[in-house]
Amino acid sequence: MRKLRVIYIFILLFTASLAFSANDSSKTKYWIVFADKNGIKEGDNISYNSAAYKSGLELLTERSVNRRLKTFTKENLIEFGDLPLSEEYVQKISSTGIEIIARSRWFNGVSAYLTPFQLDKIKKLDYVTRIFAVKKLYKQRLDNTSPVFLKSYFESLLTDSSNVYDYGKSYNQMMLVNVPPVHNLGITGKGVLVASFDDGFEWRTHESLKGLNVLEEFDFINGDKNTSREKDQKYPDTQSQGGHGTSTLSCLGGFKEGNLIGPAFNSDFILAKTEYVATETPMEEDFWLEAAEWAESYGADVITSSLVYKGFDKPYDENSYTYNDFDGKTSITSIAGDKAAHYGIVVCNATGNYYQTEPPSLGSASDGDSVIGVGAVDKKGVITSFSSNGPTSDGRIKPDVVAPGLSVCVARMGEGNHYDFSNGTSFATPITAGVCALILSAHPELTAMQVREALRNTANNSATPNNVYGWGLINAFKAILYYGEVWNLENAVTVKDNNTTVRIGFASADFTSASSVKFNYRTPKSKKFKSTAMTFTKQLENGNFSGIYECVMNNKGGSNINLEEVEYYFSVNINGKEIKSKSNK
Repeated sequence: MRKLRVIYIFILLFTASLAFSANDSSKTKYWIVFADKNGIKEGDNISYNSAAYKSGLELLTERSVNRRLKTFTKENLIEFGDLPLSEEYVQKISSTGIEIIARSRWFNGVSAYLTPFQLDKIKKLDYVTRIFAVKKLYKQRLDNTSPVFLKSYFESLLTDSSNVYDYGKSYNQMMLVNVPPVHNLGITGKGVLVASFDDGFEWRTHESLKGLNVLEEFDFINGDKNTSREKDQKYPDTQSQGGHGTSTLSCLGGFKEGNLIGPAFNSDFILAKTEYVATETPMEEDFWLEAAEWAESYGADVITSSLVYKGFDKPYDENSYTYNDFDGKTSITSIAGDKAAHYGIVVCNATGNYYQTEPPSLGSASDGDSVIGVGAVDKKGVITSFSSNGPTSDGRIKPDVVAPGLSVCVARMGEGNHYDFSNGTSFATPITAGVCALILSAHPELTAMQVREALRNTANNSATPNNVYGWGLINAFKAILYYGEVWNLENAVTVKDNNTTVRIGFASADFTSASSVKFNYRTPKSKKFKSTAMTFTKQLENGNFSGIYECVMNNKGGSNINLEEVEYYFSVNINGKEIKSKSNK
């Protein structure tokens, strides 16, 4: 009998030491919602420059504040969800022996695995107002991949020598959404911060990714600042951990001429590891929520997530979502996605690879009202068989838009610099997010909802949106022009030898007849501006005079123009209306 007891105790100890799957099967994960935040309750007025206001403001970067100020005033900039949690309450929960998994300012609470005894104890605490079970979910279906030496490789070698960049194997996917003209204009995502949520990222070693400007990264599963594979972690990485994220990141921001170029390769990036792939048990959504709060406070302009969460079938159906829950108001990820959009972030999420079904097959967070749900089309713009359909359970059209999701060229994780052709809404989503970054790069003043409007209303099914294509296949060039003309004045004036070269990009949807673009300048000694007509050197699209304009000015006597002293701007007359760029002064 004593020997049996020892064996039984050993089994208990071994079971308790298992990772995610064992914890999930032995306990239920709950959100524990607190009554207030240091005495302030939801609905209380947070007055400008009060102590509470300042405590929330301290958690935001300047970049986050500036993004919010597109839609908020400084007086209402800080809300209850911005205030820090009560550390007293957090410590009290921890002191009971409960291990806190995630924390959320937006939900004013923490998540933790609770036994029935612990649950009963927590319910009696006077500073806890609500407890609810974290729904069980399963992750996006694995995406099919094929090596680049198959037939599709040769089909993708078609390119256009008139483009500034050689897209190589990625030409088809970029051409289908009309990215090359935007790149030719000189708009490549600069000035935009993109947050990517996935299973990890091996970005330091692949030739198409190691040039990325990654500002920050965080592993929300293990709580460290490394999103690549590591040894000796609490939740060990498998060999496949990070493979999906590496691929999705590459078709958004990768850059290796002749092989792969993503739409927003000049954007800045922050990376969040939010999905644990070592188990087939249901995944949970609290890490996604934490990542969304982190990205928002850091100052992200765009969030891209190819993680799709759905209800789980038996035997994991307890506390599981059903189609009726995909109303944009129930799933934690959907609520978090809408919250991020409320604060001014463009949020893109895959609708899923669950085919066209009845009831509809979409998952969260794509059902969010303000989340851009993305479906997948083939190289001819036809919906793929696997792309999930809408509507949401409350009747809204989903997906919002579609983008290439079949035979998409991506970077493959592993030794060497290899590429795959992959299938899935997982890849249509980062391509769409990259186009959103291009829109913001061209028009940094736009809000998240204006970016969505530009994206949807310039897509090819915008007149008759439906639950298969949404508003249709996106068009990057049309989208950047939806809110007006675009000037690219970066490095506009250069001096070499005795010549000053002026080179700019200009685009407008209305620029359909030839008109002179002018360089207008004056020195400190001049009261009037002088004007020089510029030469049209590169056309972006047929039937439109948008493109690159140049002029070369000879500096007589070898005296170069002092660029720091000269004031200049550019102008063009379109349909009798003079349009001016901003002055350099």
